[in-house]
Amino acid sequence: MNKPDLKKWGYMFGIGLGIIFVTAFIFSQLLLPLAFGRPKKVETPFLVGMGLAEAKKVLNDAKLHVVVKDSLYSEVIKMDHVLSQAPAPGTRTRQEGTIYVAISKGSKMVTVPDLRGNRFQHAMVMLRNYDLRSSIVDSTYSDEYEQNEVIRSQPAAGTKLEKRSMIRLTLSRGPEPKADSLGFEDSPFTD
Repeated sequence: MNKPDLKKWGYMFGIGLGIIFVTAFIFSQLLLPLAFGRPKKVETPFLVGMGLAEAKKVLNDAKLHVVVKDSLYSEVIKMDHVLSQAPAPGTRTRQEGTIYVAISKGSKMVTVPDLRGNRFQHAMVMLRNYDLRSSIVDSTYSDEYEQNEVIRSQPAAGTKLEKRSMIRLTLSRGPEPKADSLGFEDSPFTD
């Protein structure tokens, strides 16, 4: 096949494909709805404050779909509950339509737990569960706390902080060793 014939076939193929797409669009958007009727419209339910699972069930019962569009921190709405929705409640929406929701990630603030007396590994897990980070900044001898137990945290327990904040920990080295337990009793430098 020569080049002009190939070009002619390419144009014909493109035009044919275009005609198919236009026909399909007209058929699906105009002729089918006229023949079978347009989908019924339903009132969009009020979802704000509902748990996500409950909101999905309510929308499913109304023959609507849900899409989680965003998740944001909220000091008012609990975690995994609907913060906002679009379209707004009461709006008439076609059945099988989509409702977009924003979900709460919960409070951005968290209270520092009391870590004193906990072993370092346990304290790290506790802080991770509160979405806080930890760093050992000091260690000191203590008769009250065993080795590797938390003596204090900075900021202190009960302080409200943003999640992902750093908590600085001071750990115990255990009781301070006595001079005679270090092997100095036979030293020429002791009396």
